[in-house]
Amino acid sequence: MGVTAADQPEDYPGDWEVDVLLGDGSVCHLRPVLPDDDELLREFHTHLSKESIYYRYFSPYQELLDKDIDRLIAADHHDRIALMALVGGHIIGVAQLDRVSGTDGEVAFTVRDDYQSRGLGSILLEHLAFAAREEGIRRFVAEVLPGNRKMAATFSRAGYTVAQELDEGIVKLAFEIEPNREIAAIRHRREARADARSAWRLLNPRGIAIIGASQREESMGGKLVHTLVAGGYRGRIFPIHPEAGVVAGLPAFRTVADAPGPVDLAIVAVPADLVDDLIPEIAAAGAQGVVVVSAGFAETGQEGADYQRALLRLVRGEGMRLVGPSSLGLINNDPRVQLQASFAETQPPRGPLALYTQSAPLSIGVLNRLAQRRLGIASCVATGNRADLGADELLQMWRDDSQVRVVLLYLERMADPNKFLRLVRAVAAEKPVVVVRSGRASRAFPTGTQNVRTSLNPAAAADLLASAGVIEAKDLDQMVDLAGLLACQPEPTSKRVTVVGDSWELVNLVADTCATAGLQVQRQRAVNPGSNSVPLVDAVRDALAEPNVGSLMVVHVSPVGEDPRPLQEALLREAEVATSPVLAVLHSTAGINSILTPAGSDANFGSIPTFAIIQEAVEVLKRVVDAAETRRASAGIVPERDEINRERSRIIVRERLESIRPREKGATVSLVGTQLSELLDCYGIALLPSMVVGSEDEAEAAADQVGWPVTLRSTSVRREGGIDGQEARRFNLGSAATLRQAYLSLVATVRQESAARMLVQATPKSGIETVVRLIRDPVFGPVLAFGSAGLVGEVVADRSYHVAPISDTAAGRLIQSPDSAQLLAGYGGRPPVDMAALQELVCRVGLMGRDLPQLQRLDLNPVVAAPSGVQVIGAAAWLREPDSGDSALVRRLPRM
Repeated sequence: MGVTAADQPEDYPGDWEVDVLLGDGSVCHLRPVLPDDDELLREFHTHLSKESIYYRYFSPYQELLDKDIDRLIAADHHDRIALMALVGGHIIGVAQLDRVSGTDGEVAFTVRDDYQSRGLGSILLEHLAFAAREEGIRRFVAEVLPGNRKMAATFSRAGYTVAQELDEGIVKLAFEIEPNREIAAIRHRREARADARSAWRLLNPRGIAIIGASQREESMGGKLVHTLVAGGYRGRIFPIHPEAGVVAGLPAFRTVADAPGPVDLAIVAVPADLVDDLIPEIAAAGAQGVVVVSAGFAETGQEGADYQRALLRLVRGEGMRLVGPSSLGLINNDPRVQLQASFAETQPPRGPLALYTQSAPLSIGVLNRLAQRRLGIASCVATGNRADLGADELLQMWRDDSQVRVVLLYLERMADPNKFLRLVRAVAAEKPVVVVRSGRASRAFPTGTQNVRTSLNPAAAADLLASAGVIEAKDLDQMVDLAGLLACQPEPTSKRVTVVGDSWELVNLVADTCATAGLQVQRQRAVNPGSNSVPLVDAVRDALAEPNVGSLMVVHVSPVGEDPRPLQEALLREAEVATSPVLAVLHSTAGINSILTPAGSDANFGSIPTFAIIQEAVEVLKRVVDAAETRRASAGIVPERDEINRERSRIIVRERLESIRPREKGATVSLVGTQLSELLDCYGIALLPSMVVGSEDEAEAAADQVGWPVTLRSTSVRREGGIDGQEARRFNLGSAATLRQAYLSLVATVRQESAARMLVQATPKSGIETVVRLIRDPVFGPVLAFGSAGLVGEVVADRSYHVAPISDTAAGRLIQSPDSAQLLAGYGGRPPVDMAALQELVCRVGLMGRDLPQLQRLDLNPVVAAPSGVQVIGAAAWLREPDSGDSALVRRLPRM
């Protein structure tokens, strides 16, 4: 359970209090130890085996000694830190640290025996290390008995390099706790397993309790029971009703405790104000999750939102996951489960689609559309208000589910878009992911309902999704259209399109629309309509037999009174053996998009998506083609450079941040001068030599030092009168006289304080001026931006975006995406710039974003891209201690 504000001491570090997933998918609550936790600690000790007690205290204590309790509850959260993990109000693990020198801390862990082997030790270590770094501790030391292999293994398996020595029968361990990429990779793998397991348990319950079950089939509880029964659920169903003896032919029980079990899942369909009282009873029955279909929570306003947060604390405090409130329910069409716990009027058949939505009404709309086209789903989760379980856990599960070929997501709110982008990139590399998101018109990105973090650049969302390989649909109808093409047809092999039809006008119109969309029309063919479908079918067969067919679009207008089935069946026979996707534009009086399937069968591989409008067909094909090209393109590798001095870079950052203490926590500080140059040099990024000067004489002396000819410019970011960067500099000054004249003319254009800090710099090569920027966005995490330099580039926002770090091939796409990229390729007869050098620079900046969580922003502006390399002319950087909510540093469930 969380600690209320009234219970917190004045110096209580509330940002260390989190919910986390254990390895088995259950939840525990992590918080600092408080002065009144002594009884909880004594009770915890009684659940430890003799072996655990001996390994922790080097002695078989029957009871926890007062001195040990005093050490824990006297934690000052600076020199002594103590964290504990709780489930159901009981401690299941404790971690403590005592500072033994300025930057060394001695650590110890104890995990209850029945919670060992669930990853709790590594979680406690992870969060203790984060708290220690906040307090200036850089190295952990520990003493363990030789037989306590689990403790030493916890450290090494977390990715730390552990030094060991044996001293008088005690093993002494020591290791640095600075984060690195190996530690992050291990943490992500563990998080992925826990996320997937957490979602899997909810969709594969052995028994379900329906609380609020009713004999009235039209009620929510009654409908859920009848739907589960009708769907053939393979587990046990326990209707819970205080009076009814039988519901839907099943024996009913007065309480969850009366159900004979097992109860892995509880679905709650009672008024909102009764829900929280049920949670302890549900947990006591052994449930792993709660689905709340009841409304009356965050959607009703602030009071409902507060009630929803309280419910979430209750559910997580008992170690369970929450789906909802206002959830539509769950569907799992696996024949071994056959879970139909949904309010949808029509249920799609079993198939290869996975669906996640955050809106019950929209869930019903999508499920109805899929059912109308007989497109099948493997599983579906409709979270409604999404207080807890979300897309991240389901993506982890669906990635490894062989029954799922296409993932469909509707997103309104996201707790951690940075984590989502990381996950969805991995999934989209293996199977298509289609997303509809809110906020497209406002250029926003779905965030959370509470503790909302505002993106510094919401316009980057579309680029970031595209760079992750996501197919973004403009609305739900297009989502279903995309699902039909992706589920029923092969992946396009290229942008080439062949158009076949029985009307030259329509064939030409389709071809023009394809070309306008950026597809390559390989061939057009129109046949005479005739009295039957044979000519058109022959043309389709011939087109599919041609080499290098990317995709085939068939266009046909049915004459009045024509029976469409002979043509449709013939097209299906051709598509069944085709290796390229086939889709059709069939103009008819119905005027709707659908799926052609063999008579009486569900849509399956080989069924043909059909469209009533040419533009809709082309848009869908274009999005699928682009996604296929992204997936086929080499994902590349994030280039790890052995010469990068990460240890020195961390020291530079740490020294700069510590130099401003004492300062308000979270303060931002600039990194300038030699410190910035040295930090960039750690990553192999060289600044063009320069010197700051305050007079004509100093300017001349500086030019002698950096080398003639020189450039003179102001160091001020803001310039008088909005002067563009080109006008605020003087180039190619080759003599003392021209330098002095340029100095006098330039200082007259800037403010007095700026005139005292002019910059003399070696003259750069001739080339194209660009900007390489890293921003640690509150929503997306570290984001790379690339585009043209100067005022025009800023005003028109000619930028492309990608989360950091970035692979070599993704860096190539990033620098070729802005509209101005054609200048880099040699526009107007100019020689092309050194794209490889520019790509390498972008990759190195991406590594800085990954390795240095304190780096809030880095501007390399301008970066001159020349035919023979790149030169960084200007640079600026800002640092801040990372937010404890940064999921890149510790595992934590989001606070909604």
